[in-house]
Amino acid sequence: MKYYILIILFFGFLKANAQKIYRTEEGHVEMMAMLDSVPFKAESHKLALYLDYDTKIVNGVLDLKTLSTNNPEIKAMLAGEEDPLMLRFTGTVPSADFLSKRHDPIDFNWLIDVTYQGKAFKSQFKATITHIEQGVSMSCLISARGQVLVADTGLDSIIKGIDDTIEVQFAQMVLKLDKR
Repeated sequence: MKYYILIILFFGFLKANAQKIYRTEEGHVEMMAMLDSVPFKAESHKLALYLDYDTKIVNGVLDLKTLSTNNPEIKAMLAGEEDPLMLRFTGTVPSADFLSKRHDPIDFNWLIDVTYQGKAFKSQFKATITHIEQGVSMSCLISARGQVLVADTGLDSIIKGIDDTIEVQFAQMVLKLDKR
């Protein structure tokens, strides 16, 4: 586990922009739901996240076709789609200085705007920002979990038998802005 985190930090460091945007295209996201009263999980390592250091706005993009799952119905549905199934979200982190100094974990209710297949809706996630010390440099882990109503997405018309909600969680390391 320690080596996994070090690898994530190393690649995240390489992608940190010394200007004002942090970005990664290798974020991890998990989704859980019930399909015909049977739980299933889907995950992707292709969550793209962008953090503007000045405004603290986080933008995320995920092509649902990158989700992997052991559910054959969901797998077939994703494989059968020709066009990308782009899900986008944006939200502002309510802490102005979480990357400028040491801090205790910051817990907050994170209101995000979600767009999927031309539909826009809001969702609220429970989020935590945890400070991580790395010698002379700093970073923070942003983790969030929440529910998305299936009716808001329209997935209920594509995935027959899916429950009313999808549980979503992700965690992403964000490096301190390097002011050069």
